[in-house]
Amino acid sequence: MEHVIQVELRTETTHTLTWLDAALKPKAGMVLLCKDDRRPWTVVHAYTMTAHEMKDIHPNWKVGCQ
Repeated sequence: MEHVIQVELRTETTHTLTWLDAALKPKAGMVLLCKDDRRPWTVVHAYTMTAHEMKDIHPNWKVGCQ
């Protein structure tokens, strides 16, 4: 099972809430690069400090994409 943490991410023009792999240890101020997206995403806030187990993680999800 995957472990995830809910975070708020932002770019210059966009904010989004998403779940990230807990292994990233996301914290405020961390800058992430997402696959197929050249924009840097900054972690605004990690809403859960304890990782949650997720049974059905979709590895093809893309943060901030439509």
